[in-house]
Amino acid sequence: MKKSKFLIMTAVLIIITSVLLVTTRSLGVVNEASNVVSILDNIISKPFNFLADVKSDLTDLSRTYKENKQLKKALFKAEEQSADSASLKDENAQLRQLLEMKNIYESKKKTVSSDVITRMPVSWLSELTVNAGRQNGIQNTMLAVANGGLIGSVKDVASHSSRVNLLTNNKNVDNISVRIQTETSTIYGVIVGYSKEKSAFIISQLNSSDTIKKGEKVVTSGLGTYNIPNIPVGTVLSVTEKSDHLTKEVFVKPSADLSDIRVVTLVGN
Repeated sequence: MKKSKFLIMTAVLIIITSVLLVTTRSLGVVNEASNVVSILDNIISKPFNFLADVKSDLTDLSRTYKENKQLKKALFKAEEQSADSASLKDENAQLRQLLEMKNIYESKKKTVSSDVITRMPVSWLSELTVNAGRQNGIQNTMLAVANGGLIGSVKDVASHSSRVNLLTNNKNVDNISVRIQTETSTIYGVIVGYSKEKSAFIISQLNSSDTIKKGEKVVTSGLGTYNIPNIPVGTVLSVTEKSDHLTKEVFVKPSADLSDIRVVTLVGN
């Protein structure tokens, strides 16, 4: 009985020890396998995660590009509408000024309104072309008015168009007669040129040596070839004496804005 009991206990211990060894080894194998699977999963998943990130970035980039394109299109349209609106406002302002000028001369003089059809950059300060000509009764003794003041005189009249010689032309030889109203007298002179430095007309050949002050009004006199009086020319900017101390030059700031001319009224008898 003692020997049998000993054998049974020994067998039980062996079984228990075997079970424990197998269980421990199995757990180690499982852990090792789990580690290997985890590493492999991490290695395999990285390219897929990278591709997923790239796809997400490309999707965001594509969406951003489309939005940017739409915004640019909307911005261009808004700027275009704004430019059209500003252009129409400028043109309306010029038309209102021409209407006021036309009402002044309509009862006594011939007036023809016209659009500027040509103004080349190389001759921007020299001349422009309007869409009114001989068929509209235009003659080369007519004056050109725009933006509230005198801008030049008519030259080279064709059937349906005319060239306007601008007062800003350095080679201006039209000798348009003007009148300066001072505090004490009326002084007559002639427009003989244009000063780019001062952005002013030059008036000389004065018939009087009376004092001329800054700010005094200058208008056409109606004398000579261009016999239309009282068209605004500008205001006195400064007066200088020539080297001979016998003659003066009067610099006159133009009444009209000659940089942007779109519509012109031609005035004559």
